[in-house]
Amino acid sequence: MRLHVRTPQITPVEGGFMLTDPYGVYEKPLFLTEGGLFLLSLMDGRTLEEIQEEVFKQHGILVPKKELEDLVSALEESGLLLSEKVEKRLKEEEERLRSRRPMRLAGLSYPKEEKAARAFLDAFRASYEGEAPRALALLMPHLEPGRVPEVYGAALAALERTPEPERVLLLGVAHRPLQEPVAALPVPFETPFGPAEPDLETLRHLDALLPFELFNTPLAFREEHALELPLFFLKGRWPQARYLPLLVQQSTPLVEEALRLLLKDRPSFLVLAVDLSHVGPRFGDAPFSLPVAKRAREKDMGFLQALAQGRPDEALWSLGQNPTRIDAVEVVRAARKALPPGGEVLAYRLDLEAPTLSAVGAGTLAFTGAASGAS
Repeated sequence: MRLHVRTPQITPVEGGFMLTDPYGVYEKPLFLTEGGLFLLSLMDGRTLEEIQEEVFKQHGILVPKKELEDLVSALEESGLLLSEKVEKRLKEEEERLRSRRPMRLAGLSYPKEEKAARAFLDAFRASYEGEAPRALALLMPHLEPGRVPEVYGAALAALERTPEPERVLLLGVAHRPLQEPVAALPVPFETPFGPAEPDLETLRHLDALLPFELFNTPLAFREEHALELPLFFLKGRWPQARYLPLLVQQSTPLVEEALRLLLKDRPSFLVLAVDLSHVGPRFGDAPFSLPVAKRAREKDMGFLQALAQGRPDEALWSLGQNPTRIDAVEVVRAARKALPPGGEVLAYRLDLEAPTLSAVGAGTLAFTGAASGAS
């Protein structure tokens, strides 16, 4: 039997690495040492016997066949071995996503029942005291809502000042691997306010503009919060709009041009669902402190202000090597040809995750077509 493995999600932990199914279909994690990761790297079409030979050739060690068989069994239980059993289950999950995308975070991040969900929206709107302009496009978070309520409240304030559009193009950060630079799922996304219906004709139009298959990674949408959380707020305020939820893994010139042409041919309200700096031990930094916070805030606000002043290229250039890991980069790059020229930063917060001494930045920016003054 020739062995092939899926690309896992790898998290360093004390003593080794935790491997998980990148799409969350299989929930059981697998712990491996560095030696185990090496064995995993050899499962690229080799048989067990060939793996034994390669290890002996490189390190002079004969790995017992039983040890390799146990590893193969553990990989299958975690959904990381491309066996017939695992492939069947993955296909079954894909089929479930071909009709609808269910709520995954209802009852955790927001209420499941409509009445409670509307009260939830009203409370979040009340958490933001400022005024909001009518928007032509919007940058808003996908962070857990309870961590930055006033930032979501600012987004709601902008939505209520803006007439409901015919369609909404929602660009979210892909936290799961895609087969292509961007992907869409052409099905209704369930919300407490009813399904967020897709604009299928417009999605097909975008598919025709791209040099690859747009509907390429259904499983990436299965647990993706970068679309589910913004859609909860959008659908709650704009119930009649049709939605175009896209995940962006990497921007390319062809993607940028396709989105520009799409918005020219099929005018849509553009929403960028992004977060900002990710700092602290959870992301490989020293614990959150005044110097770490100062650097993150400076990077975040510089990025947002450049966008508000109608300079998306400068916003991206200012990040350099992106030392604070602002996750908005690829989404903003993909949309930069289509962004209205300028706007207003309505809210910003760098939120502390106390148990890990880490923090994530989130902001709301209403694009109005008028550049704000320098700050």
